Amino acid sequence: MNRKLFFFLLGRIAIINGGALALPLIFALCRGESGWGWFFFPMVISFLLGGLLLQFGRDHRRQLTVAQGSWYMVTVWFLLGGIGMIPYIVSGLFAPVDAFFQSVSAYTTTGLTSVALSEGSMPSSLLLWNAVMEWLGGLNFLVLLVTIVPQVSGCFGITLSAHQSIAFSPMIGRMEETAWQTGRIYIGITLISIICYFLAGLSLSNAFSAALSTISTGGNSGFDFIRFDNPWLELAGGISMILASGNFLLYWKGIERRDMKSIFQDTELRIFLCLIAVAGLVISGNLWYAGVYAGLDNLRYGFFQVVSFVSTTGFSSTTFTNWPDFDCLVLFLLVFVGGCIGSVTGGMRIMRFIVLFKMAVREMHRIAHPSMVICIKINSMPVNMKIVSRVLSYFFLFMAVFFVSMIIISLSGVTTLQAMGIAAGCLSSAGATAELFGPVDMASLPAWIKIYCSFLMILGRIEIFSFLIVMQTIGRYMRRRW
Repeated sequence: MNRKLFFFLLGRIAIINGGALALPLIFALCRGESGWGWFFFPMVISFLLGGLLLQFGRDHRRQLTVAQGSWYMVTVWFLLGGIGMIPYIVSGLFAPVDAFFQSVSAYTTTGLTSVALSEGSMPSSLLLWNAVMEWLGGLNFLVLLVTIVPQVSGCFGITLSAHQSIAFSPMIGRMEETAWQTGRIYIGITLISIICYFLAGLSLSNAFSAALSTISTGGNSGFDFIRFDNPWLELAGGISMILASGNFLLYWKGIERRDMKSIFQDTELRIFLCLIAVAGLVISGNLWYAGVYAGLDNLRYGFFQVVSFVSTTGFSSTTFTNWPDFDCLVLFLLVFVGGCIGSVTGGMRIMRFIVLFKMAVREMHRIAHPSMVICIKINSMPVNMKIVSRVLSYFFLFMAVFFVSMIIISLSGVTTLQAMGIAAGCLSSAGATAELFGPVDMASLPAWIKIYCSFLMILGRIEIFSFLIVMQTIGRYMRRRW
């Protein structure tokens, strides 16, 4: 493997995150906080590390191989976690393991935390840094999704929802152009979210922080919907989460062609919106039947939590202590579904379930009519059997990792249901799932569980395949050496 391009890409990420550290640094200076040094020294370290990696990666090749892409997808999350943890350690508020866990949770937009994130328990500058990490993590995942994932995983499913009209290329120049186009849409939707929160009554700084966590589907920056208890804020959050759950490739295509109607003609988006409507009505109806809330509050809380969990954001506008088990189970299942395939959400995504359902229907037809030739189509486009095979493989791997992780996490002493919630939350980037079956004190868990959960969060973000390719290259290297 040519390591120069690998170092070059990592160096660029380190430089970007070094620049991002300037935001909480300036914020701390403006607020008169004494902790501005928490961000200055990490910023210098990030710039120095980035410059060193760029120096190693000079004169790199302009084409990305599958092995390079896989190594980069795995390593970049550990690099981000290492950079993000430094301010926490320097502040003295976190132990090294807790700092790494918190940093990885933010960058992977999972939202799990080992300490209480609120304005009273943590300096505002650190809360802002957590929100910035979530936003950068969402952007990093989106960039990987439209540049490196197609090279490593064969697009499995991405081109389906884009009508196969977007060309992916292993050439770095074209990858940079695609990343820039998609990044602009991500920034634009973030601005829309800021405006929505501001119009709903938040101050500009709070709207900024809340939008960063919402659009990235991170859901844990110290912003608390329960404390505000404002239906207009919940509406703003719901709109933002739905926008973040849509296919950014589809947004790009609609804006580029100036054909916004094509966005709503997409099968995946329609099914996603129908899922929100059906699940919202089911949960709201059961809340009304159980007498949990009065009147329209059942619809208000029911629909907000459905949008929050299916988008894997994990915001809560109410507590779940008095919710029926049925509603908690529905929310638990929704995080496995996730949003659209080209979004920043976690989970297995709507498109993969569409493919699995159509494949099951096809097999039933084939049993009844063995000689019949049936082709799976989505949006009037035929689905390549290679994509179907990858979807099946990913579904099996996802569920296998979930069950194994549930068993491993249960060794820490938590209940079986809590272990299920933590495993699902880490793997699907929806940390709030851990709270569905009772409060979980992540700070009290053993250090090795926090390290394993950090690895699980990264594994969920790289969608498993990249890790397997990395393990394969390591195995080949060891066989050659021995």
